[in-house]
Amino acid sequence: MDSLERTVTTAPVRTLSERSHSIRAFELKRTLLLVCIDVAMLAIASCAAAVVYSYFSDFLDYRAIVESGLIWTFASVWTFKAIGLYRISYSLDKRDEWYHVIVGLAIGVAPLIIIFTLIPSISSSRLVLLISFVLSAVLVGLSRSIIHTAYGTDAGKQKHRIALVASPADLQPLASVMESAAHDLQLVPVGSTEEAIIDAASGRAPWYDQLVRDGCDELVFAGVPSVPAGLMVERAARDHITIGFAPPGLPQQLHGLDFILSHHQPRLLARRVPACTPINTLFKRFFDIVTAATGLLLTWPFILLGTIAILIESGRPVIFSQVRVGRDGKPFRILKLRTMALDAEAQCGPVWAVGDPSKDKRTTRVGAFLRKASIDEMPQFFNVLLGDMSLVGPRPERPVFVEQFRKEYPRYDERHLVRPGITGWAHVHMRRSPGIEEIGERLELDLFYIENYSLLLDVFIAFKTGVEVLFQRWA
Repeated sequence: MDSLERTVTTAPVRTLSERSHSIRAFELKRTLLLVCIDVAMLAIASCAAAVVYSYFSDFLDYRAIVESGLIWTFASVWTFKAIGLYRISYSLDKRDEWYHVIVGLAIGVAPLIIIFTLIPSISSSRLVLLISFVLSAVLVGLSRSIIHTAYGTDAGKQKHRIALVASPADLQPLASVMESAAHDLQLVPVGSTEEAIIDAASGRAPWYDQLVRDGCDELVFAGVPSVPAGLMVERAARDHITIGFAPPGLPQQLHGLDFILSHHQPRLLARRVPACTPINTLFKRFFDIVTAATGLLLTWPFILLGTIAILIESGRPVIFSQVRVGRDGKPFRILKLRTMALDAEAQCGPVWAVGDPSKDKRTTRVGAFLRKASIDEMPQFFNVLLGDMSLVGPRPERPVFVEQFRKEYPRYDERHLVRPGITGWAHVHMRRSPGIEEIGERLELDLFYIENYSLLLDVFIAFKTGVEVLFQRWA
C-alpha cells in the first residue's frame, strides 16, 4: 500500500493527437506570462505606431495617443481572453500562434475603428490604430511563437504531476486511459480506496507524505467520492494538491457532467455540447449564410473558369454530385466540380482517395489542378446555403465508409451531431486526403472541435483555411 510506481513513457516523437492533448490547458504561471508579455508587446506596438505616424503629421496629441493606446491594449487583451487564448491553447505549431493572434487582433480592431469614427475625441488617429494592429500582429505573434517553442522543449515542459490511487484490479485499466505525454503519472496500488482516503486524511499514509515531497499536483482516487473525501480534500488543499475521482468504466464522451447534491442524493447531470446549444446553432447558421454568400461572390469567376476548362477537356457533366452522410446521419448530395473521368469507379467501385490527386489515374489533368487549388470544393457554398453543410465542421464521408468506421470506432457517430463542413479543425491540422489508417486521429480532432466549439474558433479555422489555400499549403 505504501509503494509508488512511476509510469515511463518512451516516445521520442509525439504524434499530432498527443500534441493536441498536451497543450490544451494553460497552468496559471503560463497564463500570467502570456498576459504580461502580450500587454508589453501591445504597448510597444502603440508607441511605435505613434512614432511612425509622427512622420506623416506635424501635430501629435500625446494625451489622445496614450488614451487610444490604452484602449487598444485593453480591447486586444479582452478579445484574447474571450477567444480563450489565456485558458486553452488551440495552437498545434508555431504558425498557428500567428493565425490566432491575427484573428484576435482583427476582431478587436474592427469595433474600435467604428467607435473612433463615431467618437473622434477619444482617438488620436485611425491610422495610428491600423499601424498598431500591424505592429501588434508582428510583435505578439513573434513573442507567442517563441513561448510556444520554449514550452515545446524538454527544458520548458512543466509536466502536470498526477498520482492515481486504486486497487490492483482498477490500477492498470485506469492508467492506460490516463497515461499521456502531457503529464507525469504515478501509480499507487492500495487494498481499498476508501481506506486509503481515511489513512491519508488522518496522516497515517506514508505514500501520501511521499507524494507531497515529490511535488504531486493532482491526486486521483479510483471510484466515486465517499464520506471521508471531504477531510481528504481539505488536507490536500493545504498541501497544494487537487483531489479528483475516476469511476472505473465511465466512458469518454462529448457531454460534460456536473456533479450535484440534491436531497442528499448525488447525481451526475449531462450538459449539452457547445456546438449543439440553440444559441450557438443560431449564430453558427448566421455565420454560415453570410460567409457562404460572400464566398460565392468572391469565387464565382474561378468556378466559371473551372467549368469551362472541364467542358473543353472532357465535356459534361461539369458538376459532380455524390451522396454523403450529414447531420444526424441523414444523407445529402455534396456538390463539387468534377475532377475525375466519367467512369472513374465503374470497375474498381468506391475507393478511398489518398495523397496527391495528380498521381491518381482516375483524375483528369484539369481535375488535378482544380483539386490542388481547392477550386473543386467551391460549389459546396451552395450546400452551405441549402443547410446541408456548414462552413466549418467535420468533413462528410460516403455511406459505405461511414458504415465501416462505425464498426471500428464506437464514437464515430458523435461527429454527426453537427453539420459537416467545407473545412474543419481536423482538416487544417492534417493533410487534405489522409490515409484510412489516420481516421482515428481525424475523429479525435473532430470531436475536439465539437467539444470546444465557439464562433471565434470557426473564424480562426476559416481564416487559416483561406491562407493555406491562397499560399498552396493545404496539401
